[in-house]
Amino acid sequence: MDNGEREESERRYRRLIETSPAPINLFDASGEIIWGNDAVLDLLGLEIREELVGRSIFDFIHPEDEYTAQQELAEVVEEKRATGPTTMQLHRPDGDTRTIRVSTAPGRYHGRDIGQAVVVDITELEELRESLVAERQFVETALDTLQDVFYVIDPSGHLQRWNDTLLEVTGYDESEIEDLDVEDFFIEEHTDRVSRSITTAFAEGEDTLTATLLTKRGATVPFEFRKRRLLQDGEVAGLVGIGRDVSARQERERHLRIADRVLQHNMRNQLNIVQGAAMGLGEGLDGADRREIERITDATDRLLSIFDNHHRIVELLTERHYTEAIDAVELVASIGEQFDDEYPDACVEYELPEAALVSTVPALEQALQELVENALEHNDSRQPTVELAVEPGEMEVEIHVRDDGPRIPEIEYRTKQHDEAGSPTFHSAGLGLWFVHWVVTRSGGTVTFAENDPAGNLITIALPAAQSRWR
Repeated sequence: MDNGEREESERRYRRLIETSPAPINLFDASGEIIWGNDAVLDLLGLEIREELVGRSIFDFIHPEDEYTAQQELAEVVEEKRATGPTTMQLHRPDGDTRTIRVSTAPGRYHGRDIGQAVVVDITELEELRESLVAERQFVETALDTLQDVFYVIDPSGHLQRWNDTLLEVTGYDESEIEDLDVEDFFIEEHTDRVSRSITTAFAEGEDTLTATLLTKRGATVPFEFRKRRLLQDGEVAGLVGIGRDVSARQERERHLRIADRVLQHNMRNQLNIVQGAAMGLGEGLDGADRREIERITDATDRLLSIFDNHHRIVELLTERHYTEAIDAVELVASIGEQFDDEYPDACVEYELPEAALVSTVPALEQALQELVENALEHNDSRQPTVELAVEPGEMEVEIHVRDDGPRIPEIEYRTKQHDEAGSPTFHSAGLGLWFVHWVVTRSGGTVTFAENDPAGNLITIALPAAQSRWR
């Protein structure tokens, strides 16, 4: 190649460098910069090319990466071997540090062996990567901090992810868990139930299972596992769930059931005997003696009512009750008609739409009966009035029970909204409102108490609208 051809080739090469959107830098065997395009000036924050040409590449390389840069310089210029892409830190004159990825190749320029570096600024990409890594570490730390077991099951039914709590509970290490099937964590009698629960969750979107976990050392622990179907880009990606040790809860439920049986089969039976004997003694009596007997029977009636409500509450708290869609309008109308017949002197009024579906446990009927009966029984006016209203909404439905009787003492409903039931000053008249509270709570709703104007009470039950429930 003659001089003219060489000069033309170098001009074309220089134009290519100048017009390239990527930063391209040329340097000799010592690292002195021979040429750099405008993109290099922008990357380094330089105004003119004279600030670049003649300087050493090591003026811009972060000290931590100088050794790597020296090794690659020797390979490219002396050994004629391309290097990279290599990630380095670039130190700009204005003090800013950029993260770059450099690919370097050998070349010739003005008759000299040179190195030609193509640079990609990956600062933002690296910051994003570090942010994602930090976010993932935060999520993993949060999941490992949970006292409950967190887990993800892939579509084939195998454990895909879990937190440290699973290791602590089962006694297995990471490598052992990777080799186990989900069913291997349970006693043999429960493996079929576990498989069916997984299948149900995939098919229906969610499922809850209580099963006995079997640890590596052979210990058994009752656990409740809740799981939901996991979707990603519209496709089923697996199941995600939480497992909770329910040993303490089962012990409390067992105590409640035993206490309930003792109350029902011992104290309740004894009260029935007292009540029967009192009624027998009262036959033929009148005056003061008759009134004393009536005080005894009234007291036993109140105690028997407390036992009945206690039994209903225990059943509600210890048995699994599923919510179902119920037409609140139809239910309220039916209850109103029932008390119209039982209390002919009372006035039961309605304000009802055509229909309003709510998601609730079946015991809602008993809870509403409790409220209406209390409103009528404790009202000593000639014509006690109860107004029943249903107010539908998009997300929830409100059921209002309004009466004109005596005000409910604040102690009766304040304890439902504030944790005061354990206070030594707490003296409730009964458990009826507690039953209502637990029915509504188990249904995912709320119950509030207010004063009616000019007299009486307004009790509002807010329940999830059936169509707003997750499926």
